[in-house]
Amino acid sequence: MKILNNLYSFYKSSPMTAILMIANIFMYLIQEISGGSKSTVNLCRLGAKCDFLISQGEYWRFISATFLHIGFIHILLNLVGLYIFGRLVEKEFSRNKYLAIYFFCGFSATVFSYWSGSAFMDKDNIANITVLTCVEGLGAIGAGASGAIFGLLGCYASYLLVNRSVLGKHGKESLISIGVLIFINVAYGSYGGDVDQIAHIAGLICGFAIGWLLSPAKQLLVLPDQLYEKSIIVTIKRNNLSLLFIVSFLFLIIIIFMADYQRTQYLLELSQLCRLEEWYTIK
Repeated sequence: MKILNNLYSFYKSSPMTAILMIANIFMYLIQEISGGSKSTVNLCRLGAKCDFLISQGEYWRFISATFLHIGFIHILLNLVGLYIFGRLVEKEFSRNKYLAIYFFCGFSATVFSYWSGSAFMDKDNIANITVLTCVEGLGAIGAGASGAIFGLLGCYASYLLVNRSVLGKHGKESLISIGVLIFINVAYGSYGGDVDQIAHIAGLICGFAIGWLLSPAKQLLVLPDQLYEKSIIVTIKRNNLSLLFIVSFLFLIIIIFMADYQRTQYLLELSQLCRLEEWYTIK
């Protein structure tokens, strides 16, 4: 009974985070029931980032891939991250802004992960096609909410920076903790062959950018002692958005679509040379 009360309390305080966690768990169960969460065929069938299929017009995979996971440890770690940072962002931002941040970061992280499949390949040698080139050119199958979660991490870092003068020591300590966490993840990812560093970093940057634009501003309101024993913090309208930062954010949007275009054109050319449509089929 106590567990149910705790779950209900969690849902009441952070409903969007709870719904996102439930959606991820639901899709993971579907994966396991339908053929396994580590099956590449099943992953592509259910909506993972399968580059060739995206190049054929299945752009919905940029979002659906964020709700799929590869193995129990993968989803467990992401659920923990979503529980921690999702609640923090949902508490400080409106629910609509929170969902916009989550899906924007998840979408952007998947796009950059998609782009990285050809970003570091020498396209001048594509004419010297081999079976290995065809396989490598397809890129790795990707899935997971980590890009969106890193986006929430970057978003909360923006919130702390915007309100650093009000949050004081607590805000500074939280920001340092975020920095340490990012360093640990990047360092670990450098040794882990299956970690999508591009998606993590892209989610983090995009989260910081959109967080800076949408972050609420706090102000310390000092009240007379006869009214309250201590001061309170209130939300105020922000008027200090930098034009340079807005232009940078718009530039980021352009880069996202350029990355998608570059990778898609590369795969279309590769498809013709490798005749991918003849052997790359999802059964």
